[in-house]
Amino acid sequence: MSIIPTAHADTETSSEYAEDIFEAIDMDELNALVEDGFALFENSDFASVVNNIINGNFSLDYSDIFSFILSLIGVSIGDLLTLMITVVAIAIVYSILGALKGNASSESIGKIVHFASLSAIIAVVGSSTMSMFTMCADTLSAASGQINVILPIILTLMASVGASGTASVFQPAVAVLTSGLFNLLSSVLLPMLIAGFAFGVIGNLTGELKLGKTADFFNSSVKWLFGVGFFIISAFLSVQGITASVFDGISVRSAKFTIGKFVPVIGGYLSDGFNLVISGGVLVKNALGYTTLLLLASTLLPAIIKIGIYSLCLRLCAATVEPLGDKSMSNLLSAVANTASMTGAVMTGAAFLYFVFVLIIISSGNVIL
Repeated sequence: MSIIPTAHADTETSSEYAEDIFEAIDMDELNALVEDGFALFENSDFASVVNNIINGNFSLDYSDIFSFILSLIGVSIGDLLTLMITVVAIAIVYSILGALKGNASSESIGKIVHFASLSAIIAVVGSSTMSMFTMCADTLSAASGQINVILPIILTLMASVGASGTASVFQPAVAVLTSGLFNLLSSVLLPMLIAGFAFGVIGNLTGELKLGKTADFFNSSVKWLFGVGFFIISAFLSVQGITASVFDGISVRSAKFTIGKFVPVIGGYLSDGFNLVISGGVLVKNALGYTTLLLLASTLLPAIIKIGIYSLCLRLCAATVEPLGDKSMSNLLSAVANTASMTGAVMTGAAFLYFVFVLIIISSGNVIL
């Protein structure tokens, strides 16, 4: 990837240098990350959003963001209406049958009806819960793919404009974040959440088999594992990024001073041109980073909102079912809601870490100016 400007330094601004650098980047792979375009910006592709930011033509309408979030909430609720109606209907039918049986029905028939009702609720809720886990795995895979494609370009831009120390520090961090953290989420934490969900369902299916504590163990393990990993990675990125950026800032300032003072006659002009090249590269880097944050929001926010709405719907169903007289149904729905809440917390934490990581890279590279 070449970032050598093609026009003369005395007629170009840093914005024009930035456009030269931007045109030298192959945007096909970046545009492929947003197959249907950014819904918030009239379905613009990745390159168009970056170019608008560079040229100062980008505007973020908060009313559009609010409408986008409301539409996600509305779609999520609409998708879950059938589940809620089905669960409540099963509980009502069970309650009516329990009221009609009187003393004529044997206890064994009552247990069969109870077991059949619980099994029907588990079938409905279990299918939606497994779809939630599949959505989480797909979302994490998409986020990991975005990091692998975008951040190496940003790091290359940083190295080319003098922030080579920062780039060398964050290069292994990209591998840690993609192959480490997201593999931990998809290969360890999500299976543990699925196990906790399974044990919670089985424990509430029959009164003889007590597995509630086992489900709590898996949920607590997920919370501690993710918390420890989150803290370690955040601390490492913050400390290393600050140290490397300070070193780069000193190096670049030394280079500009040397050019300006020790190159005869044209040293001042070369120093100014050096500033323009650096400013152009930093502008492109920041534009890519800002667009990456927008891509993050459009990728992870729908999944987080859907999980949050799903958890609330399950808790609403549990509250509705509880007065109908069967505690096991309410406990089952509450247990599944707890699993959904934990899954949402993990997804939110991953999104936050991704967000902070990109912000640290952007701010670290700006120290060289």
